Amino acid sequence: MKRKSDFILQNIAGEKLLVPIGSQVMDMNGLVTLNETAACVWELLAEERTLDDLTAAVAEEFDVDSQRARADVQTFIDEITRMELLVQ
Repeated sequence: MKRKSDFILQNIAGEKLLVPIGSQVMDMNGLVTLNETAACVWELLAEERTLDDLTAAVAEEFDVDSQRARADVQTFIDEITRMELLVQ
């Protein structure tokens, strides 16, 4: 999986926001706020990644067990899939 390139991650007043660019500006209502874990996963999704890749990276970055990391990554992936932010 890989993220769409129509969104950029911006740090605005301490908040990590996904900001639509290009044609996505007209299709999206509002902005998406990311926590630290989600922002990490979003950055990793600049390249093609598997769920296992993302889980290992999050477990290492945040010093959590792989089960917890996988659950957090899956929750975020499910949400951005629903929002159609991943390349199909």
